[in-house]
Amino acid sequence: MSHSTQQGFTLIEWLIAIVIGLFLTAGIGSFLVASQRTTEATYHSEQMMDSGRIATHLITRDLKMVGFFGEYTGKPMVRGAGVTLVTSDIPSANDCLTDWVGATPEGSFPSAGGRFSPLFVGQVSNSNSLSGQYACVSSRSNLVLDSDVIGIKRVIGSPKLSAADLNSKRYYFAANSAQAELFTSSDPWPSEADMPGRQVWEYQHFVYYLDVSAQSGLPVLRKLYLHNDSGMQAINGPLVEGIERMRLLLGVDTDTSVDGVINEFIAASNVTPLQWSEGRVIGAKLYLLVRSLTEDQNYTNNNSYELGDVAVAAANDHYRRTLFESVIFFRNMVY
Repeated sequence: MSHSTQQGFTLIEWLIAIVIGLFLTAGIGSFLVASQRTTEATYHSEQMMDSGRIATHLITRDLKMVGFFGEYTGKPMVRGAGVTLVTSDIPSANDCLTDWVGATPEGSFPSAGGRFSPLFVGQVSNSNSLSGQYACVSSRSNLVLDSDVIGIKRVIGSPKLSAADLNSKRYYFAANSAQAELFTSSDPWPSEADMPGRQVWEYQHFVYYLDVSAQSGLPVLRKLYLHNDSGMQAINGPLVEGIERMRLLLGVDTDTSVDGVINEFIAASNVTPLQWSEGRVIGAKLYLLVRSLTEDQNYTNNNSYELGDVAVAAANDHYRRTLFESVIFFRNMVY
């Protein structure tokens, strides 16, 4: 009878197998960790890109059309000299006012004093204010310091064909090339006989600003709009979350003779009254600093971001950030 012999692994073979297994396990573990970090970084990047694109689109769309008032081109935006206010004025406590020194404060509607600003840009100071301007915004407690507030006046949408198309919560602007009226759905519809060739548009005053949400703790982009019942009213909820800083520089034609070419981008506070009155403000450059909504513990941000003339340093935290920049040319500015 023959006997077969069985042989197992030797100790050395076992040790070699264990070492190889440890190397494979370590490699797989490293791959999984790296994959998780890459996935997390990709998630944050995609979220920031989405937030930045949406916020940039919303603001630049309105900036491109700032000062657009339909057919009205023949006279200045002065109440009683081209523009007739058919509806009632908005109480100052419910409006967004620009308080010009030596002149009547200017609200959403053209004033009789001859000053009309289709565009307002102010920077929130350390005192959480706009130096007395736009109290509709500066009365809020969670504004993002050193960020800009942007006010835009224009008509929106498509021309209305009849009184049946009007919304009772909105204001409207009827105009031909020589005259204009501001009215609501409860006011008489302007007739073709009284205003030949007129078009009727919705009149709006939009205000963009940043604050920190009391609910989420995130910096968010918000918007006010003109409402017939309550004056300037905030849209419910934030427009976009994660917008950490907003800066708008104005493009100015500084040549001796106005040639319609931007020579430099400067802060709104540095634009002179003469440059405004001569129509030299013809564009803008928008900067948005976008922050991830959640922290990435595998990343420390110690970068500095240049928003035109302002540098914003990250606080060595774990939030990722991306800077968006867009150049806008004004098509319809009326001074």
